Amino acid sequence: MRRLLLGTTAVLCGISTGVWGQQTPSSSGTQITGIETVIVTARKRAEDAQQVPIAITALDQASLEKLSVQTVEDLKYVAPSVYIAPTTFRQDTLNVTIRGQRDFDSSSGQSVMSFDTAAAIYVDGVYMARPVGLTGSLFDVDRIEVLKGPQGTLVGRNSTGGAVLYETREPTDTYGGNVQISGGDHDRASFEGAINIPLSDTLFFRGAVQVTDYKGYLVNYFYDPSSGVHNNQPAMGANKIAGNFSLKWQPDDSFNIVLRANLAAEHDTGSSYHDLGYFPGSGTRNGKTAICNIPGSCNGFTDLLGHVIAPYYTTVTPTGASGINPDPLAYNSLLQSVAREQNYGFWSVEQAINNQDVGHYQTVSAVVNKDFGDVSVKWLSAYRWWDNQGTSISRGLPYNTTEYEYMDPDYKSYQSELTVNGTTLEGALKWTTGAFFFQEDSPRDGGLFYLYLPSAVTPQPLPNKQITEQDGRTNSQMNTSYAVYAQATYAIRPDTRLTVGGRYTYDQRHAFLGLLDDIFPASAATSAAVNNGVYDPTPITFHGITYNGQTHACALTDTHGKLLPLSQCNVNVDAGFHKPTYTVALDHDLWDGTLVYATTRSGYRSGAINSAAVQPAAIIAQPENVTDYELGIKSDFTVAGIPVRANLDGYFSDYHDIQVLVTLPNVTLATGPGGVPCTQALYNAGSCPAATNDNVTLNAKTAHIHGVEWDLTVLPLPGLSLNASGSFLDARYTDFTYVPPPGYLLPTGGTNLSGSPFPLPVWQTNETASYSTGLKDLAGLPIDDLSFTAHYYWQGRYLANMTGFDPSQRAGAYGFLNLRIDLLNVAQKRVDIALTMNNALNTKACLPEYTGQLSSAPQGSFGILNASGLLQCVPLPPRMSGVTLSYKF
Repeated sequence: MRRLLLGTTAVLCGISTGVWGQQTPSSSGTQITGIETVIVTARKRAEDAQQVPIAITALDQASLEKLSVQTVEDLKYVAPSVYIAPTTFRQDTLNVTIRGQRDFDSSSGQSVMSFDTAAAIYVDGVYMARPVGLTGSLFDVDRIEVLKGPQGTLVGRNSTGGAVLYETREPTDTYGGNVQISGGDHDRASFEGAINIPLSDTLFFRGAVQVTDYKGYLVNYFYDPSSGVHNNQPAMGANKIAGNFSLKWQPDDSFNIVLRANLAAEHDTGSSYHDLGYFPGSGTRNGKTAICNIPGSCNGFTDLLGHVIAPYYTTVTPTGASGINPDPLAYNSLLQSVAREQNYGFWSVEQAINNQDVGHYQTVSAVVNKDFGDVSVKWLSAYRWWDNQGTSISRGLPYNTTEYEYMDPDYKSYQSELTVNGTTLEGALKWTTGAFFFQEDSPRDGGLFYLYLPSAVTPQPLPNKQITEQDGRTNSQMNTSYAVYAQATYAIRPDTRLTVGGRYTYDQRHAFLGLLDDIFPASAATSAAVNNGVYDPTPITFHGITYNGQTHACALTDTHGKLLPLSQCNVNVDAGFHKPTYTVALDHDLWDGTLVYATTRSGYRSGAINSAAVQPAAIIAQPENVTDYELGIKSDFTVAGIPVRANLDGYFSDYHDIQVLVTLPNVTLATGPGGVPCTQALYNAGSCPAATNDNVTLNAKTAHIHGVEWDLTVLPLPGLSLNASGSFLDARYTDFTYVPPPGYLLPTGGTNLSGSPFPLPVWQTNETASYSTGLKDLAGLPIDDLSFTAHYYWQGRYLANMTGFDPSQRAGAYGFLNLRIDLLNVAQKRVDIALTMNNALNTKACLPEYTGQLSSAPQGSFGILNASGLLQCVPLPPRMSGVTLSYKF
């Protein structure tokens, strides 16, 4: 890395000193190359991005449209070291990764409040603390800034990987607006409009709305012959409506108040899985050939919908299975389903029930800005509230045996931040200080989780053959954060600056847990076998099927691992965390237009209370800590009169106390032969039959992350712009060891991932070519501009830990090519026409699991060596073509 940085610096030195080109300095001392100056507010003041010692990707609305960036998720295609993907079960929830720092998996069943994010997202200065609802469209954007590396000083906690700052347009004193309509294949349609109205000389209003609707690109072919039910609802579709409304009062140049209301609603048809094939495994499992591990292969069953699935094979022995079952009820055995999906094509599924979700998201804020000469004061206050509910049901399967109904009925957050900027010592010292308060509350933040094993054949009041409903609807969480911060940049010399900053954060977290188990159908005998279980003869109806009898039990245990009585099934958990973070940076102008810098920063992700854990002694995760070191160069220069912008940086992150959720055997109540305590050796030998598995929150010790990022822009000809950017990432656990809490042991074989890579793509590159020229239309009238844009994104394969997985489960590399033609101001009528084609090569690409491998069914054998399974993935979008018509006024 050092050789690469030094060599590149030497080359840039040769270029920029005029060996191949001549510079043209501006009167302000910054270089003029013809490449647009990008203004950012990464350090809470407006600055040229080329003069900020932070790796930044900045985009305005025009850039977003040219690059087909329509949502926050699309930023991964244009911003180096950024990887964003929806969770595999929830289309409305994004996992945002910057420089290897990942969000905790949001599809693990825990409350959305349990674990904080690794990348902070702010919209108009308002903190979006949860990853739910970030899937809305980007419109009426002033700019988006993606900051790389820990931003623990000015942005604050939970930005260990970086931050995304998203600003919408403010009202101005000029009347105007635009209207835009779009359409495309897969029944895609959208409308967008914005208007800016000066209500008086000092009061301005702006309103923008967007409505989008698309059918979904995953065609669903589900059919159940036992009931005659069809499901033709495509997956990955959505209906969205959003509005941004703002009012600005500016009585003079030194004072203004901006009021904003951002409102959005979204209904998604849900994610789903396509069946790619299957792997047969080897040996035997439970006395049968390995292929019988795939549900419906050797044993039939009735699912939670009452649909009957007959077995695929007619003859099964410990060494093999043969004979295809002609029974029509074998239609939805998985081996039949996967064969049909290969005929339907890559973008097809057979899913019994869609993973739909509905959410409503509202934010109101007020910003007061006041200048006092060289000192400016900004105060922001915001209130955000939203509700969300949906379902996650079996991974694209033609039956329903696992169902999660999640609900967040009343989330709300409050934020207040005071920022003061100043300049002293005749401009040599620029400083920023401030205070931050944030509180979020989500009562009844949980859901219903239903689990039924196909091996039970049909639900009945017998052990291991019942339906378990886990009820977390009484769970609640509240998080509060306080912080103060200060940062100053001092010009040691006219060409050299030192930046030093610090922040102190104090977090309080509170959770109320009241997790219940309802087990049905049940009898007095099955209830007596459950610790502190209470039998209830009242029938229960689920999916139109009535079951007799229920067992009510608490799913939480005491510190000794024993299930609590129903009367005591409520636990209050409180935790507090505090941490100082810092920034130190030194930057130097080698010459006009070329900046070199060295930065070190620390980051802090708050500790967590994991609502998915059942043992109070193993429910709290301690904070994560990151220390980052970065070297970089930013240079604007010319080569033979050709403008060039070249940015390069390399970094190293030392990552400590990594929050992990692992499944550990609870042996508190288990004993070995003769009643002796269960030890690790006895458990490994299978001699502790009463052991149970619990989700346990822990902190793995350390990881190291190395990376390089580059961004090169060249304007070789008038109207032609070329850009190439990308990143290399090497992120690995260096010490994943941990000590199980009292009452727990390590799973058989252990879970030590020391030396394993993070499940992320190592390489990401994107290249863009854009050419603009003036032409005339068919009527001979002049067109102000005609532009062609081609953008190609490529990412390498995931370096996931493949221990225990079939080789076919490795996720491969892929690339997407997007094309766009823009006709601007057609016939001088302020009309723009855009023709787009995304994934022009119709590349088949898969979204892997959070752990980096392609999925398999059943999930119970995911990562089990030599087990058979159905190979699955969530397909990324196919080729999509569209047209957009815009009018400005």
